Amino acid sequence: MSSSAFGLVFGVLWLRDRAASHYAFWASSSLLYVAVLYAFTAVPRGEPTGLALIYAALGLTNALPVAGALALDGGQAWRRWMIVPVVGPVLGHALPGALDALGWIARPDRWQSAGDAAGLALSMGLSGFVLAFGKGAQHSAGRRLAGLAMLAYLPGYFLSIAGAFLDLPGKDVVALLALLSDQLLLGVLNLALLAIPVEQVQRRLRAAALRDPLTGCWNRAGLEQVAERFLLPGAAVIAIDVDHFKAINDRHGHAVGDGVLMALGREAKALANGEGGYAARLGGDEFLVLLPVACRDPARFMDSLRDRLEASAALADLWSVSMGLAAVEADDRRIDDVIVRADRSLYEAKARRGRPGC
Repeated sequence: MSSSAFGLVFGVLWLRDRAASHYAFWASSSLLYVAVLYAFTAVPRGEPTGLALIYAALGLTNALPVAGALALDGGQAWRRWMIVPVVGPVLGHALPGALDALGWIARPDRWQSAGDAAGLALSMGLSGFVLAFGKGAQHSAGRRLAGLAMLAYLPGYFLSIAGAFLDLPGKDVVALLALLSDQLLLGVLNLALLAIPVEQVQRRLRAAALRDPLTGCWNRAGLEQVAERFLLPGAAVIAIDVDHFKAINDRHGHAVGDGVLMALGREAKALANGEGGYAARLGGDEFLVLLPVACRDPARFMDSLRDRLEASAALADLWSVSMGLAAVEADDRRIDDVIVRADRSLYEAKARRGRPGC
């Protein structure tokens, strides 16, 4: 009933937004698990083909949550390694029967129980590990929790393998605990999956709140998040603005002005990131670049930025930039003090070039 309920929830969410394919994967996993449980009661134990299909479907229910998470991250949902969680339970079930037919094992019933548990452990363990520790998992508590819920099944499978060969006390209690843990872990797994898209939306909203939408550079709020790490002697702040920016808007229109800002933001951000620094847009045509101590020659950075702007901007003949440089000193306690000096240097540079700010 729990899997049916979650499958219904995921299915409704997918029907509401067909582009959200991750919900389709997760709905398929839950509903397929329900179908597998019913199939176990309908297919005779001696029917090899039917049981092989059931175990393959059971393994598929483990791969589908991972496929959904990968689809949500914008990557390829199906990967070649996913054949292992699907085929593993089939081999785990079929191998003891094949060995028994060859006369290579005694007590085939015990080997059958162990093989079933081992195949399912491989399927669940691999899928859970990728979900909890694969690429992108470090950014999502929901994905990490879902993977750990899958990995929490493994002790039960190991107990089943041990119980197949050892006379463990309290086998009935162990079986009951396995049943109860399945209900608990299924709930944790599916609730964690529901949390993953919510986390992704929250990350995007936080990122949007810290970025300038036109240029992709940090805005003032984003600058406050990163500025303090540059408050080290030897780091540098570069203030930048576009010469006669108001005149560009007046003569050529705001679309051209936006193109100028985007070009400046793109080149400043790319060059700053290459040096381990950051670029921010403070407003209008005012930009700021923060360079770490490792950037030994901020003046060279300024020359490189000016060269890149002249080479890349289609409107380079219409505009130019002025820059001011200030180094972080040992007695600086706030990055704002360094920014003030960089602004002062900027306007001194304008005055020397005879280009007052506009």
